[in-house]
Amino acid sequence: MYRALTGVAAVLLLLSLVFILAHGVVVPRFIWEPKLNSVRNQYPDQRIDVKRVVLALSLKPQLIISEIEIDDPTRKENLQLALIRLGMNAFESIKQGRIQLESLTLKGLAVQAEKEADCTQISLDCTPVLPVALAARAWQSTQVANPGFFTPNLNLKKLELEQALFTVRNTAAQQEISGKIEQLKFQLGGNSTENQFNLGWRLSIKSPQENNQLYLAMNAQTEAGAMREIILNKLKIDLDGQWSGFPWTGTAEQDFLALRILQANNGEGAPFIKLNGDNLRTYLRRDDLPETHQAAFSAQQFEGGLPAQDWTLKKAEWTYTHEDAQAWTFNMNFTASKSVLELQPATIQGSEGIPAEAQLRELNCEADKTKIREDKPYWAWQEGWFRVLNQHPLENSSLVLCPVQQPSVGAGLDAVAESPSAGK
Repeated sequence: MYRALTGVAAVLLLLSLVFILAHGVVVPRFIWEPKLNSVRNQYPDQRIDVKRVVLALSLKPQLIISEIEIDDPTRKENLQLALIRLGMNAFESIKQGRIQLESLTLKGLAVQAEKEADCTQISLDCTPVLPVALAARAWQSTQVANPGFFTPNLNLKKLELEQALFTVRNTAAQQEISGKIEQLKFQLGGNSTENQFNLGWRLSIKSPQENNQLYLAMNAQTEAGAMREIILNKLKIDLDGQWSGFPWTGTAEQDFLALRILQANNGEGAPFIKLNGDNLRTYLRRDDLPETHQAAFSAQQFEGGLPAQDWTLKKAEWTYTHEDAQAWTFNMNFTASKSVLELQPATIQGSEGIPAEAQLRELNCEADKTKIREDKPYWAWQEGWFRVLNQHPLENSSLVLCPVQQPSVGAGLDAVAESPSAGK
């Protein structure tokens, strides 16, 4: 009887232990705090706090880190995260000899930043740095020369982001930019019916003069590419809102879009997203009755990268209405290091657009510091729409494409590389 009772007790204890581990057990602080202190020592200017770590063991182990806060007084930024859940594949981890991270869930993300720049428009000066820096740190930690078992390998098949709010303030100017991600769900697995990407995002810019609001919705079907790309099929984007005093609507559709994470400087620099796609079609409309402005852009093929990478477009067409309707067809190369676009004429079957003249254009040039062509117009985003101007805009414009002087038509980027404006 005693042996039987002992056996039953052992079985119950084992089952209880398995149940607890499968549903999560709090990891004692003394186990993970040395690693936290190591991170703190690397960034002494930041306050980094974590309240709890929970581990759930099964064939799909999960590591849950809760109540994270990072405060950076130098940048005047604060990041809080209610929960981050990392999901792993135990079988593949043992097989590959390295932890395989397959799912990532973020809940209750709140980022606040204080800036002194003019934040009435979206710009890099009014973008929180901490989220990007943390993402770069996490990515870099997976890229080591001799990875061990506990060096994670990112093989994400599921990504969820809930309740994310980003706020940037310029208190002195009473300006505030806020972005709210209502939902971000990405799933990539064996069941094609569940392989989806969905995003709902709201953007607001408030100042004493303006109150701008935009809403963006995206959805697509996902699949894995042969070169570890993430492929979005039948991508659709819808946009609407009130901006610069005008109501806006817009759509974009993409038959095929492939994304891949790479690193600059031959794999030693910061990560960036490499993109290539087919059959992009976009449409933008500003309804300010009695006038209605419309613009459309399409490209049969494109390849490039974000942020600040080179781009190539083939068989592109640009159409817009303002004072007069205009339509051009072209191929384009953009060299990010020189902020220069090279346009070459292209003919598209079935299009009524005019093949564009071969030309070079510089992005956001300064009128007194660049070799401009006096016989060509400027293309600018001004007064809430696209403008064709005969001289450099006297008023502020968020985007200007300036005609660049070149020795001969078709000389290309090699010619402008020797000009004073090429190194800007």
